[in-house]
Amino acid sequence: MAFAPSKGAKHRRKDKEGLILGSMLDMLTVVLLFLLKLSGATGGMMKPSPYVQLPSSTQIAKMDKSVSILVNPEGVYEDLEKSPKTLASKEDLFDPNTVILDGLEAYLSEKREFDKHLGKEFKGSITIQCDQSIPYDQLLKVVNTCGQAEYGTIDFVVKKKAA
Repeated sequence: MAFAPSKGAKHRRKDKEGLILGSMLDMLTVVLLFLLKLSGATGGMMKPSPYVQLPSSTQIAKMDKSVSILVNPEGVYEDLEKSPKTLASKEDLFDPNTVILDGLEAYLSEKREFDKHLGKEFKGSITIQCDQSIPYDQLLKVVNTCGQAEYGTIDFVVKKKAA
């Protein structure tokens, strides 16, 4: 003896459409990884460049993610992991008649305009990794050039001195 199907089961569609959870989970994973990467970029730790010998200090301050440059006895460079781009040569850095480093100023202005183009707020902060053997006069040229390019907040990367 067969039972008659209920009215709900009789009219139920076989090709039931609904949310595809696989695609939603993929999208959620991408968003989560993006947020993790974004929050990891705002830490106070910075990997020192192999191209400079950093001075040591007892001062500790939290750093913001900003434009970063390297200053060593060979010149001024964009802070990159591999083959840094030269912004000012050794001759420019040690020339007594030079006050503003033109290549560095052009690079900083380009960075500022690029941020404006992307719609980011310009904070005017820069991070400098400077070799401990650089004389004060040459470092002053770099700082003066940063100020000329409207970068008023200048942070220096140092090694933490053991207490």
